[in-house]
Amino acid sequence: MSTKIRNFLLTALSGYAVCIMLGLLIYGTSIFAFHYNIFMITAFGFYGAVFFSVLKYFKAKEQILTAIALFILELVFRGKSLHVTSLIVDFIFMLSLFISVLFYKIFIDKYSYTPLLLRSFILPAILGLCNIFAVFITFLVFVHGISGIIWALLRISQYAAVIGFGLGIGFDLFEIINDKILINENKTVI
Repeated sequence: MSTKIRNFLLTALSGYAVCIMLGLLIYGTSIFAFHYNIFMITAFGFYGAVFFSVLKYFKAKEQILTAIALFILELVFRGKSLHVTSLIVDFIFMLSLFISVLFYKIFIDKYSYTPLLLRSFILPAILGLCNIFAVFITFLVFVHGISGIIWALLRISQYAAVIGFGLGIGFDLFEIINDKILINENKTVI
């Protein structure tokens, strides 16, 4: 297995694993309840972990195809069990998650000197801002219509914080571990 694929898989796995552990710590096993909103921690933690890893290790074509595939995956697996308003909320949340992960990736590339564990606070902050922006846009679009979307977006903002912290901490932990492994491999070669 190439180093690129290994790092892609381990980055996604570490971000997702910490996201799930944080969700379990705060909400318990209810994060695995498929038909409830709290399942967003499980589903969107996966989507965010995969999308970040693709952003980090692959080119634009693969990034766009991955985003489309993840949107379709959400629609296929959860589409039958959700109402139209819930699907709209999921779509808006997923879009804000992808935008947040993209901005997070740009931020850590530009400010690579930022301490690793301090960077973990950047992703939930960006995701929170994207959610606020999504709520504002949704409010403007549906001001005379579907008020349930706005309520749902506000309600799931707490899940966004868990997803953001989990992914951010997981990605940073992988960077720390990977750097230690590379340093140790270089020492044994010499």
